[in-house]
Amino acid sequence: SVAEAKVGVAEAKWQAAPEGEKDEFLKDVEIARKAWDSFAGAMKPGAERQLEDYKFVLKRDPESKFKSHGFGPFTVERRELRSQIINEVQTTGYGWERTVHVSGSRASGKTTLLRLVGEDLLKAGKTVYYFENSQDLKGILPTIRALDKKLNKSIFFLVDETQANAGSSPFTFLLKSAKNIVMIGAGIPDYGASSEGFSMRLQTSKLFITRQELEKEGIVDYFAGGNASNVEQVSALVFHIHKDCGGHVYPLMRLSELLVPAILREGSSAEDCINTYDSHGFRISREFGAVCRRILPDVGKYDLIKLFRGDKDQVAVNRLERAGFCDSSGRIISRLLAEAYLASVGACGLIICDLEPGVEGIEQVLRFGLPRIEWEDYTSHGGPVENALTFELLYIVSTLKQIDVRLFDPKLVDAGTSSRRPDMFLNSIVNSYVEALLSRGNSAEAKKSLDEHISRFYESPKNGSEPHYKLQHGQDFAVLHFQNWGSEPLKPSDKWTLAFGERVFTYIMPTRQLFRGDMRVDNDPTAASSV
Repeated sequence: SVAEAKVGVAEAKWQAAPEGEKDEFLKDVEIARKAWDSFAGAMKPGAERQLEDYKFVLKRDPESKFKSHGFGPFTVERRELRSQIINEVQTTGYGWERTVHVSGSRASGKTTLLRLVGEDLLKAGKTVYYFENSQDLKGILPTIRALDKKLNKSIFFLVDETQANAGSSPFTFLLKSAKNIVMIGAGIPDYGASSEGFSMRLQTSKLFITRQELEKEGIVDYFAGGNASNVEQVSALVFHIHKDCGGHVYPLMRLSELLVPAILREGSSAEDCINTYDSHGFRISREFGAVCRRILPDVGKYDLIKLFRGDKDQVAVNRLERAGFCDSSGRIISRLLAEAYLASVGACGLIICDLEPGVEGIEQVLRFGLPRIEWEDYTSHGGPVENALTFELLYIVSTLKQIDVRLFDPKLVDAGTSSRRPDMFLNSIVNSYVEALLSRGNSAEAKKSLDEHISRFYESPKNGSEPHYKLQHGQDFAVLHFQNWGSEPLKPSDKWTLAFGERVFTYIMPTRQLFRGDMRVDNDPTAASSV
């Protein structure tokens, strides 16, 4: 069949790929296998036999994703979370009253958790059926109804990819009428996931590994290879990656798998590996790109702009939360996810000719990016908001071939995963941070805020010896002031006059004029050339 042939083609490409590129082809294999499973199941005669084909068996997947680069297979066990689910589904009541839904971002460990719960139920002597995709339920509703009537004890349906078959008759029956069949579902929490109909819902954040779980789950020991002398350096690196990806399981494990071997085999320090992780070269590598594509949900710029602007009706926030992109408070799940989205914008073939490092490069980037911001979008929403402006500027800059951007604003990204750094980092040639602020009027408060933002690069907030923002590796910096009033730049206090002239860029929003210090800089929408 065509479906079977597609499996063969996908597997051949995956097996032929070099070790560092296999991840790019793994998802195609999984999709092809699921399509074939659904096709094959539908072709088997007899509904009863078709259902029996989904009987779950006690078998660990020998093809663990995390076993390359010299590491053995590894599974994040999530014992506490499994116990929570098992306790819920084994309470008294009808089957539809004990349903559980596990919501999660892409590659957050939903399927693994679902299978582990199945193992626990099998070990407890329960009957378990496993459906790799909720569409597998199509065509077997009569069998399900008949089975539920005959049963005198509970059995369990594990249903993956719930978003693929929302609103179907089997879902309606299992969630509202089944007496002896208990459904445990997992999927991306989009509008079609039917997760509202489940009795217990575990949200995306529950699946993300906490810092404490890095040790409790044995993740640090796994990567240290059981060698106590490696633990300190390995844990420092893994903790750094954890902070960046917010505990998102797949990128945490895969990125650690790529970088830890430098410590184990080459004697590199955690700091060396962290510098590699943060480098432009690693960020544009095939392996890093494959991780970003694997975790990135389908989200739109319009919803993100509304999120950062402040979406009072919560429609955009709800859409992004259900896509596994942000939490219920409207903060993006992790810094890595935000940067994966910006990287997905894709270079449009533009470069800035003779792009310079440091502040001069920042000026070139701002001359390119600021005139392209669509100010009209903000008019009906009470004027521009700093978060939305910061995001849209990064979105535009991401179209340049020479630059990848990083985002550190804790107001935009889950504060628990953001280290305290300036809002934006322009990687590669520019190698500089940019701290943004917005003022809406000429006031003492606005001047104080400008002083405070400049001071972060020079002074400690607690009279310490180190400045609030500690730069390294030749990094440079500037302050970008979005000034939504007047026609001349707001000046800081005399203490910061020199820094103002060199490192403060003011964008006068009513006139769309850019200043460096008090000197006008021409906007130049043609500052970039096609290649």
